[in-house]
This record gives sequence, C-alpha cells and structure tokens, in this order.
Amino acid sequence: MISYAFVAQLLGLSSASGTRAGLSLLAVAVASHDGYVSLPPELQWMALPGAMAAFAVILIFEMITVRDEDMHSLLGLVQYGLSAGSGALAVMGSLNVETQQLPEWAVGGGGALLAVATLGLRRRVHNEFVGLESHVFHPVKWLNRFQEGGVLGLCVAVFMAPALALVLVVLMAAAGVAAALVAHRMEARLFRRPCPSCGASIRVEASRCAHCRAEVPVAKPLELGVGSR
Repeated sequence: MISYAFVAQLLGLSSASGTRAGLSLLAVAVASHDGYVSLPPELQWMALPGAMAAFAVILIFEMITVRDEDMHSLLGLVQYGLSAGSGALAVMGSLNVETQQLPEWAVGGGGALLAVATLGLRRRVHNEFVGLESHVFHPVKWLNRFQEGGVLGLCVAVFMAPALALVLVVLMAAAGVAAALVAHRMEARLFRRPCPSCGASIRVEASRCAHCRAEVPVAKPLELGVGSR
C-alpha cells in the first residue's frame, strides 16, 4: 500500500522542481548527505560536492532568469526540460521505489509530469502578474520572493513533516490558480480596453490592435522613466 509519506515526497519534490529545479535537487543532495534519505547506487553521485555545486549554479541561473523577462521567454523550453529532469531525478533519488512496488520509470515519469504541470501553472501566474507591472507597482518581484520562500519551506517539509508537505502543495496550487484569476481580472479592468474596430481586448497603451491590426488612439501614454524595463 502506498503511504502518505510517499505521496508527499512525490508531490512535494515534483512541485518544487517545477518552481525551482535547482533547489529541489540541492535539497535531495543535502538530505542524503545528512542521512535523511538513502540514494540508490546509480544516483549516489548527487550527494558529491561537485554535483551539489552544480545544483547551486542551476538554482542561481533560475533566479536570474526569472527576473529577466527576455530570458524568461527565450528559455521557456529549456526551463521545461530542466524541470522535467529535476522532477524525475529528485523523486527517484529520495524515494525507495523497490519497497513501493512501483517501477522506477513510473516514479520518474510521474515526477517529471508533475514538475512540468507545476511549471505550466507557475508560468501562467507569472504572465498574468507581468500584465500588472507599472513604474510604481512591481508584483512580479514579490511573486518571485514568495515562490523562493515557499519552495524552500516545501523542500524542508518533504523530509521533516510529510503531512505538512501535502498541505503545502494543495494550498500553493490553489493559491496559484486564485492568484492567476485575480491578476487576470485586475489587468483587464485597469490596463485593457476594447478595440474600437473589432472589440478585442487590447492594452491601454496600444496604438495598433493585435487582432485586427487596425490603428487605434492611445488611451494612456506608455510611461518610460529612468531604469524602466
């Protein structure tokens, strides 16, 4: 019978991989180094100093990328591949699949799929919050800080309190969906208007409709100040 601890580690580490792949891999490596988990023979390299340093570099790369909108868009496929690989490695490294009567490919594949699904939700929330960015209001910055803190807490809970990890995964997923809906409605109300020609929703700063390509009067000039992105 599959235990709740098994489910907690699978969901927790997969969710962490979909948000910060480097952090989830580093958490498994540190947990193995401190004796919380026993890595299978083929994955014991994860606890080596060189591998842990590589995971830390991946984490730093992710933290830099998510703060740069151009890199965030250009490296979309790379992020999906990184999250999928991290989800598979993290759960296979932290779970004793032999005692769970599940094949390794199923555990790894499940971790990869859950990580990709989490990344898809995270990118959706990120894109909705980007629409609310202005020269005085920066919700994406606070969203990134919340994600990093939440993932760190989730990784700790996975190994220290599996039941709490299950609760955190459910709450974070629900919060992500709710945040995306709220941000979408706020952006539509504050920063969008109907196109005079086709009625499609366009930004208030737009001079041309992205749907019908018709030129439209600018309802609000785009404010560009020193340091504006």
